[in-house]
Amino acid sequence: MSTHRVIHFRRSILLCSLAVAISSNPVQASTQPIAASKVTAQIDRYSVMVVGPTAGQLDLLAVTSAVIIPSDIETIGDALRWLLRDSGYRLASEPVLTIDAQKMLELPLPSVHRRFEPMALKSVVALIVGPAFHIVQDPVHRLIAFERCRTSPNHPPTGETL
Repeated sequence: MSTHRVIHFRRSILLCSLAVAISSNPVQASTQPIAASKVTAQIDRYSVMVVGPTAGQLDLLAVTSAVIIPSDIETIGDALRWLLRDSGYRLASEPVLTIDAQKMLELPLPSVHRRFEPMALKSVVALIVGPAFHIVQDPVHRLIAFERCRTSPNHPPTGETL
């Protein structure tokens, strides 16, 4: 057999075995992720951009930015009001907040919570209030409140302190 025929024969065997492997494993082919079709617009001769809202426009608390809280802000509550000032959200009024949340908002702002690298606004708020509270978001009225976490049986009932 000539060298050309041997190469052609080996290529045919390789293609046949590949076809058998694909046809015998249809699940693998169907579970491959399908690329999401995104609408794009040409904005320049060589530039296109994805058309649609940003994550921050879809969820106002998902806006990502670096934050430096001014030194004249002293309490956690004042820091949260300052952070939320341009977000469209605001803190819930005191009668809506639990006693625990009201006390937390009156605490002094730790110096480590004055500077944040770029991250989502919701993450910054969660870091400032700490792990003892969950953020409760009211997207209809664009209010933020806090609920005490109940991660262990040693936590005192709401309103009581240790």
